[in-house]
Amino acid sequence: MARNFRDKYQQENGISQESDEPRPHPGVIVGGEAGREKRREYAIVFGSKIFGSIAAVWWMFTYDTGWVEWSAFIAGYIILMLGIVLGFHRYFSHKSFETSKPMQYILGAMAQMSIQSSVLRWATDHRRHHAHADEIGDVHSPWLDGRGRKTSRLKGMFHSHFGWFMDDCVTDTSIYGKGLADNDVVLWLHKTRWYWLVFSLIIFPGIWGLAFGGWDHVVSTILIGGYFRTFVVLQITLGISSYAHVVGSQRHTKGVGTARNSFIFSLLTFGEGWHNNHHKHPRASFQGMAWWEIDIAGYVLLLLEKMGLVWNVTRQPKYIKSESGEWILANRKIAPKRAEAEA
Repeated sequence: MARNFRDKYQQENGISQESDEPRPHPGVIVGGEAGREKRREYAIVFGSKIFGSIAAVWWMFTYDTGWVEWSAFIAGYIILMLGIVLGFHRYFSHKSFETSKPMQYILGAMAQMSIQSSVLRWATDHRRHHAHADEIGDVHSPWLDGRGRKTSRLKGMFHSHFGWFMDDCVTDTSIYGKGLADNDVVLWLHKTRWYWLVFSLIIFPGIWGLAFGGWDHVVSTILIGGYFRTFVVLQITLGISSYAHVVGSQRHTKGVGTARNSFIFSLLTFGEGWHNNHHKHPRASFQGMAWWEIDIAGYVLLLLEKMGLVWNVTRQPKYIKSESGEWILANRKIAPKRAEAEA
């Protein structure tokens, strides 16, 4: 299946994932046409976001804006964030639940409206991140660069937040693309990724501005409800890759890299801020483990399950705090000697 995926991927995209550069890890390809193609695509994608956002900020300080522009911003933020969390992350990357093909299209389209990448690339990169969190082979660790070399805190934070988009290290889809190759939805979304860019940045906010404010609000809504919105969503999402691996609390310390929990980021990302919890149980559909760990996307998933739109939803295992203050599985049996020590 992996070999078939590589052949299909190269045929569909006209690029080779082979390179003569030494690999820091078997799942990482350095240089070659794949590395150049990655840099070209991300330069176009993020260049358009940056310049569009600069124009949006200029517009805010030059002209009046109102509920039309900011309602488009809020509506777009909700759609994009749910698409990233439920589509890119919990479904396509981890298969935390099952759903129908129409729902796959909907979740994938919502995710690609964020213009962070295609489902194919986002999911394969994320799988590599989990396989080698904060070790050689990680996509965006704040402690190592793309080639697995240790780096300073400042350079590491830049790399994990933004720099990894522009390095020449690419995830080997023949290793981390398993299961995605057989999904026609994933391949169709990958081929149409540029159409989603235009729809998200221009068409959707343009129609919103025209419908609720008339022609006078079209340009302003495109800038604020399109470009600026995607830029803000990107920065908050990338904060999970950078900030949430440096600052925050750790309920778990083994097998999670340096992933941490952040209440603020959990609110902004609809639940993804419980990053330490997620690295401990990546296939769980819910990130929060305690009642106060708010997971908005998890609540939406519960609603979708009640409606019959998703099923086989993987739950987070229940943890309790032992007398020693350690978080342990609720059904875990404590050895007699340890129980005496904790008594």
